[in-house]
Amino acid sequence: MNKTLHLKFHGKILDQLGFQTYQTPVASLSEMVANAWDADAKTVDITLPDNNESSAQIIIEDDGNGMTFNECPERYLNVGYDRRNGNPLAKTLRGRNTMGRKGIGKFAGFGIANKIQIETTSSNTGEKTIFEMDINKLKSDEYVKEGGNIHASTTSSDESLREHHGTKVILKEMNLRRTISESSFRRSLSRRFLVHQTSNDFEIRVNGTPIAKTEDLSNVEFTFPRDYKDKIPDELIIKDGWGIEKLSNGKVIKWKFFFNKDTISDEDLQGVTIFANGKLVQKPFFFNLTGGLGGQAGQSYMFGQVVADFVDQLSIDPISTERQRINWELSETVPLLEWGQKKVKYLLSKWHVARGEKKHKMLEEKISDFAIRLDNLGKHEKKTVTKVLTKLGGISSISQKKYEELADSIITSWEGGRLQELWTEIVNTEELSESDLLSILMETEVVSALNVAEAIKTKLYAISELKSRIMKKDLENAVRVHLAKNPWMISPKWDTFKVERKVTNLIKEQAEQSGLSDDTYQGRVDLVLSSGSQLLVLEFMRPGLTLNWDHISRCKRYINYIQAKIDTQTASEFTSVSGYIVADKVDKDSAVSQEIKNLKQQNVVVNDWKGLLDNAKSSWNEYLHILIKRGNGDIRLQNLLDD
Repeated sequence: MNKTLHLKFHGKILDQLGFQTYQTPVASLSEMVANAWDADAKTVDITLPDNNESSAQIIIEDDGNGMTFNECPERYLNVGYDRRNGNPLAKTLRGRNTMGRKGIGKFAGFGIANKIQIETTSSNTGEKTIFEMDINKLKSDEYVKEGGNIHASTTSSDESLREHHGTKVILKEMNLRRTISESSFRRSLSRRFLVHQTSNDFEIRVNGTPIAKTEDLSNVEFTFPRDYKDKIPDELIIKDGWGIEKLSNGKVIKWKFFFNKDTISDEDLQGVTIFANGKLVQKPFFFNLTGGLGGQAGQSYMFGQVVADFVDQLSIDPISTERQRINWELSETVPLLEWGQKKVKYLLSKWHVARGEKKHKMLEEKISDFAIRLDNLGKHEKKTVTKVLTKLGGISSISQKKYEELADSIITSWEGGRLQELWTEIVNTEELSESDLLSILMETEVVSALNVAEAIKTKLYAISELKSRIMKKDLENAVRVHLAKNPWMISPKWDTFKVERKVTNLIKEQAEQSGLSDDTYQGRVDLVLSSGSQLLVLEFMRPGLTLNWDHISRCKRYINYIQAKIDTQTASEFTSVSGYIVADKVDKDSAVSQEIKNLKQQNVVVNDWKGLLDNAKSSWNEYLHILIKRGNGDIRLQNLLDD
């Protein structure tokens, strides 16, 4: 015997369609904005209350097509009404892609209010209908067949009202946990739609002010596809700032990805938002990726938008009830998921490189000596070190200052022949997490510090040996030659100085103008060093001799003459000249003492041999202790102090 079963719906189902599905003002009101779009409205106005009391009201008013009395039961009060009538590609009367599909958005207001009042005026007839839905009456403990009776008032067709067509929704008896922040609401609502950005005939206003048509990009550092530096793939088209690509299933999508200068503080805004038919269908996410290249740190800087209209145009609806998630288990959506995973990984790697290159460029612009040291490496070595520095610069947790310190350690270790195999291995390793690289750098920083510290110990020993030679009254020429080869022995800041021979003719010219013979000229200026745009003229007196007016005047005369020549040569590579006079003894004449004081103001320093070398030794010792302190108690560095 055949029998018939009857499907019944309980009144409490409205809890699932309203309160349980749309629990925030943005979620609730987004559905009403979508309804306004589907009604071909040009504007939709949202008026927010200034408090969260139950007596507060929210008003949503549009200038769309509106409804007649007879249309209200079918289009608005029909639970599950399919606006597209079974056609996923259905358009509105004005040719817009339809947003509505599930037929439950009209109950979204029950997520934050107990009553929803509707005032709608038809654009066809001018007929106006007003009715109210009360959730407490609709969700009775009874099973409902027709949904219950809802009283309405209506006016006859009125031609004069047609020009005021549209629908007003008033939410009453609010269930707000807190007062709605207009700025936050405006920002969140803007991120749920693209239609207000891409359509010239649709505007969303909150308390009378249009919401932003573009994202706030003031903190964005890199934008893709705009910031592609390598060859653009043949399959990628760039138009109006969007990347346009075809998925493996033949569907076309558009995308924009952004990377902020700083981390995105709100985790809900990190990730890629997917839109279909102008509305959000997948809240920000990373295409279900976890970890991987760049780790979570890189993802915290990233956000983006993907337009994938096909997702909402499939015969099967893959979008969750509250339009926040896509069902990624479906064969129709898998191609988009796989594309997204590949794209996120790729752009995270591009971001790391771009960020690293930017830090590297800032480093070379700020510290000219660093660029020189890189250029002094072989072509292959420079390429390897530069790649290491680029990877290092991509680590988000390393500041520019720390990057500069680590970069110095890396190039120093390479110059010293240490860790070259390790750096090469890092360059050749594609998948290397930030934590792994930081662990390597921590050890490397200690090893590099050890390398530098050992070099400093050698320098300190050399200074002690030189001091011994000076105390033994060693020949002036031998000392001069030794210091010319090792200017760092005078001061750590002179480590980059080298013998400068380009000004020899200038000095000889000055000697001749002073009436000195060629024989007398020989050795008149002991040493001229240069570093960058700076010249340093040094005058050494044989140990045991007394500094007098003759030495002071001669050195001062040479310095002034060279500076004057440099000032008149517009193409000169040098901009400043300073001097250094070293002697064992100084004439006790008060005039000589006063002149020495005056020389300091002219960037000329006078010192004795003991003071010169003691100062150099003290400076290098201080540098050594700083390195050991940075080693965080590493025993290898500590042992250097005991040697």
